[in-house]
Amino acid sequence: MTSRHDRELALRRDLVEAGHMVELPLRGLSAFTGTFEDVLAGVERLVHEMQPTEDVTVISFPPLLTQPVFEKTGYLDSFPQLIGSVDVFTGDTKAHKAMVVDKNAGEDWTTHLVPARLDLLSAPCHQTYPLHAGSRLERGVTYETGNRCFRHEPSDDPMRLVSFRMREKVCIGTPEQAQAHREIGRRVGPELLTSIGLQIEEVPANDPFFGRAAKILAAGQLDAGLKVEFECKVYGEEHSGTALGSSNYHNDHFGLDFDITTADGQLAHSSCIGFGLERVTVALFATHGMDVPSWPTEVRARLGLDAQA
Repeated sequence: MTSRHDRELALRRDLVEAGHMVELPLRGLSAFTGTFEDVLAGVERLVHEMQPTEDVTVISFPPLLTQPVFEKTGYLDSFPQLIGSVDVFTGDTKAHKAMVVDKNAGEDWTTHLVPARLDLLSAPCHQTYPLHAGSRLERGVTYETGNRCFRHEPSDDPMRLVSFRMREKVCIGTPEQAQAHREIGRRVGPELLTSIGLQIEEVPANDPFFGRAAKILAAGQLDAGLKVEFECKVYGEEHSGTALGSSNYHNDHFGLDFDITTADGQLAHSSCIGFGLERVTVALFATHGMDVPSWPTEVRARLGLDAQA
């Protein structure tokens, strides 16, 4: 049986040789060219057009969180292995000279930098909760947002990048509203992906918690059915699938951390439906081949590719 790692390397090689991916000199970082970006744009449009579409605020954010907001998300507590932060230079001319001397000597010049109190975004939904921090929602709110995200998990797998794009629809409101949003995601997520020719299985899932309590936290998330992923067997039936998207119910986690309440004074609940745009796009190339004009007509039409020809 061909190992999963060998299949990952083969898919990466195919993408590079076809001109869709450009390898960069660090594991987990890749550049993508025009045809790949055309397909990705089609995927992003489909996410935008899927339910829910009414009363949804489309909003964009920078790919950074201020440190107080980042700390409130709980990401540092649960996933320290994935985080990244920004350091900057704030010194004077003398300090700059010392930094350059260290750089020219091959020393670690980054010791001359200081924290900017900014952290790299790990999930687009984290930007939405601070909008309502300390407030009472008279009605539920739904956002659509997307961004370039960072997770420090370098890999040879072209489906797993350090820097990648996600698009999410996020609901903040009553438990009933958040759960209903999550259930919409369970329906429309697989529908979207199967409509472009991907074989999808909905799988109960857990996040990659860190530390001694990781197994307990993961088991609790699974038992409560809080997270489901839309998996595609990109590397064959004999290997585990890769999540292309997910639908997640957070309970009152973000309502508690950001002090958001509903009209009745109870803590707000939240849920999100999200897709990894590069992951979906790579899965399309793995499924339909590297030559986009030869893809099934209905798939090209759904992605708006024929209109660009």
